[in-house]
Formats: sequence, C-alpha cells, structure tokens
Amino acid sequence: MEFFCHCIPPKATHHSKKIVRVHRWHRLADSDALVSAKDTIDAVLLPHQPREVIAGAVELTLEFIWPWPAGISKRMRAQGRAVKITKPDCTNVAKTLEDRLVALRFIEDDAKVVALHVAKYIGQIPGIRVRISHVTAEA
Repeated sequence: MEFFCHCIPPKATHHSKKIVRVHRWHRLADSDALVSAKDTIDAVLLPHQPREVIAGAVELTLEFIWPWPAGISKRMRAQGRAVKITKPDCTNVAKTLEDRLVALRFIEDDAKVVALHVAKYIGQIPGIRVRISHVTAEA
C-alpha cells in the first residue's frame, strides 16, 4: 500500500507534552500543538484507510516534505526538493505518524514494524508519502 497525502506536515511531535493536574496528581498530556498535529494527520490518512488492518510484520517508508521556506533562491527551487536538516528530527515525526497508523487501524501494532525508512525534505509539493509493505519470513 502506498499513497501521498497533500498537506503541510505538522512539526509538533510526540514529545510535545504538558503537565496537567488531575485532582491531587500531576500527569503528562498532549500539548495543544500535538493534539492539532494528530487531528491533521488523521484527516489526511482517513481517505486512505484500508478495509482491513495490515497484519503481521511490515516495512514502513515515510517521506515528509515541507514547503520551501521564504528566501530560497529560484535555482534551489528548480531542483524540485532538497533535504531538510532542521527540526523536527526524523525519529520524532516518524513516531507520531506510526502511532496514528496504529490508531486508525492501518497496521496492527508499531512493534510489528520491522524496517523503518524516514526521509525529510523541503520542496514544491508539501505532503507525506507513506508506503506500507507486508514482510514475509525468509527461510
């Protein structure tokens, strides 16, 4: 299964937490930015939701493309896209998306992801490319 979600990928990741008080106790909760990021991811993933969960071991390839920042030259933009070496880091954006894939029943469990490939770019067409491949056991 492979698809492209046209959106501006959120920069808030699963590390965006806040401390809240519940009666006498304090606990961690998602920040407003993270809640908004999850809602955005859910909205772009839902049209691609499979009828049945992809069971078993999977290989996950994620490609995040943010729009060109202001001040980038026309020559640079003509290349189509360039690597993004600023925050958020790959592992954090991947974890947030991986959690949403589980919550929306694309995959059974994030523990079943046996290979993860993540790339970050800036480019003309912002969005998130997702490829989920079923992995079979090798003899």
